Amino acid sequence: MRENYPYFMVTFPSVHHALRFESAVKPTGISFQLVPVPREISSSCGVAAMVKSADRKALQDIIHNLQIEFDSIYLYKQPKEKPCLIEKREKK
Repeated sequence: MRENYPYFMVTFPSVHHALRFESAVKPTGISFQLVPVPREISSSCGVAAMVKSADRKALQDIIHNLQIEFDSIYLYKQPKEKPCLIEKREKK
């Protein structure tokens, strides 16, 4: 998947949660790809979802309605620009 801007990056607490995202979101038609977590977001290794074909509200609604556990959602607006944190899940 090419990095066409803007796009969202969703991070997860574990690979298991990323795979749950994949199976839950695939039927919705939203275009995404599971990728390694970018270094500018976290130094830990892990899997994130790069989401292209959704607006912010649609993405957040799907994640919340499907009760997908995630850590954070970032928006990448332009190349070489720091990503914006748009939502961080509160720890229970």
